[in-house]
Amino acid sequence: MDKIAKGIGILLVLFLLFYCSSDDTTSPNPDPDPNPTDATTTIISTLSVPWEIVWGPDNFLWVTERGGRISRVNPDTGEQQELLTVSEVEQVQESGLLGMVLHPNFDNNPFVYVVYTYQGTSGLLERLVRFTYANNTLSDQITLLEDIPANSVHNGSRLLITSDLHLLMTTGDAGNTNLSQNLNSLAGKVLRINLDGSIPSDNPITGSYVYSFGHRNPQGMVIHPNGNIYSSEHGPSNDDEINQIVAGSNYGWPNVMGVIDTPNEEAFAAGTNVTESIFNWTPTIAPSDLVYYSGNGIPEWTNKFLMTVLKDQKIIALTLSDDGSTITQEESFFTDDFGRLRDIAISPGGRIFIATNGNSYGDTSNTHQIIEINRIP
Repeated sequence: MDKIAKGIGILLVLFLLFYCSSDDTTSPNPDPDPNPTDATTTIISTLSVPWEIVWGPDNFLWVTERGGRISRVNPDTGEQQELLTVSEVEQVQESGLLGMVLHPNFDNNPFVYVVYTYQGTSGLLERLVRFTYANNTLSDQITLLEDIPANSVHNGSRLLITSDLHLLMTTGDAGNTNLSQNLNSLAGKVLRINLDGSIPSDNPITGSYVYSFGHRNPQGMVIHPNGNIYSSEHGPSNDDEINQIVAGSNYGWPNVMGVIDTPNEEAFAAGTNVTESIFNWTPTIAPSDLVYYSGNGIPEWTNKFLMTVLKDQKIIALTLSDDGSTITQEESFFTDDFGRLRDIAISPGGRIFIATNGNSYGDTSNTHQIIEINRIP
């Protein structure tokens, strides 16, 4: 009997050692600390221009860096695991590896969609591709859409997958203002794409990827719980915008900026059905990513939009009106604390992470960070 008991004890110890051991597939804790002592926690500080951070189904942060690297970062330890460096990426100023989104049913469809700029025969172009994730790497690149006009500036490229499994993609005007009003060009648009790269049959313009047009450089996009789609968009020196994206709508650029409030804008709008922004900033602040926070870990932000800001280096919380048609309150947080703020990700448990892009425009050092926001100080 003693030998049996001893054997059971040994087996139990071995089981516990195996069960409690960790490897690179172990999921970190997805839930926020209910009583954080520090307002923020630096997760990793050795990145080079992170552009997109996404909370993955494995409870890791998935990250794109503009130079071409895609990786997973453990949000509890900061350990970074490179999945792939996309060799075709051409990084010039604001171009490079940009937006990313994971398939919402990732366990059965382990697909990762990314956008990057590459060198075409006549200059920079933009390409939307799909990778397959397996064994801690990305492979099987499939091109879904390419030859999109690109430039060293104004490439947009935020990605979003809707509940009906369509991919939305923002594009900038690629530094050519004429393209935004040109329905034969994919620049300066919000595009709507089937997940296999084909054109949805119910798009507002038959046979076209164009979902909305007249955009300058939208770098944030989110679906609100009310079902509406909203975006944040860079203006020139005036009229950074928040827009409600409606199928088939024209947002006016370059003829209308923000709301229609000048004689030239009125003249253009008289012959064109222009959709005005629901909120705007003059002088500009350089808005980037836009998300909606429904968690309660930071009650000051519950049920508000959160937006990362580059030039003014802060997080902005925006309150939407009950009818979804306007912004009723704007609040600023962490101003000048972390430099330029590029992106924001929220876990299902309500953890909030931001990606920084240095203290000045054009900073491509390997010192950019992912920071967790624990509370408002």
